Amino acid sequence: MIDATTASTLSTANTSAAATSSAELQESYNSFLTLLTAQISNQDPLNPVDSTQFVSQLAQLTQVEQSIATNASLEQISTMLSTVGAMSDLQLIGRDVLVPSTQVRMTEDEFPLSYQLNAGAEEVTVRIFSEDGTLIREMPGPSTAEGEVIDVEWNRLDSVGLPVPPDTFRVEITATDAEGNDVGVTPLTRSEVTRVNFTAYGPELELDNGESVLSNVVRSVL
Repeated sequence: MIDATTASTLSTANTSAAATSSAELQESYNSFLTLLTAQISNQDPLNPVDSTQFVSQLAQLTQVEQSIATNASLEQISTMLSTVGAMSDLQLIGRDVLVPSTQVRMTEDEFPLSYQLNAGAEEVTVRIFSEDGTLIREMPGPSTAEGEVIDVEWNRLDSVGLPVPPDTFRVEITATDAEGNDVGVTPLTRSEVTRVNFTAYGPELELDNGESVLSNVVRSVL
C-alpha cells in the first residue's frame, strides 16, 4: 500500500542537499553583486579596479553553480532508481520471504523456523517461548553444519507432551563449540509480506508474523 507521504519521503531527503547548496549559492551571488556595485561606485576614476578580479570571481561562482546543477541531476537519477527499486518490492506482497528473526508464526501446517551457524559449533539448543515469555519447549538443533540454512522440526508438543495450538512464538537459538564457548547463530523465519511501506531508510516490509523489516535483510524469496 502506498500513500503520498511515504512515497515522497526518499525524494525529499535526496533533494534537500542540492536545494540547500543552491540557496547558499544565491546568497553568494547577491553578496558578490552588492560588493561589486559598491566597489565600482566608490572606485578612484584615476585608478579603476582591475576588472579581471571580478571576472575570475564570477567564473568561480559559475563553476560552483554548474557543480550544484550536476549534483541535483545525479540526485534526481538516484531518486528515480530508488523509486524503481522500491516499486519492485511491491511484487513481494503475498510472497513468502526468509528473514533473520526471533519471532515465528506457527500455522496449522508449518512451523517456519531455520538457522545458520558460524564455524565451530558442536551443540545447538532451540528454545521456544510463548508471547508472555513462558518457556514452552527446549530441544537440540538438528545440525551443526556451518553456513547452511537448517530447518527446525517441531512436533508441536510442549515440554510435558501436550499439543501446542497455532500462535506466534519467540525463539532463542544458542550454539557452543567443543570448549563450551558461544558460537554465532542467526535465527531465520519464513513469513508472508502483507504490506510495503516507503521510509527514509528504504522500503519496509510488514510481515504476517507481526514484524516489520527493511527489504535489504531478505535472504531469499520463496
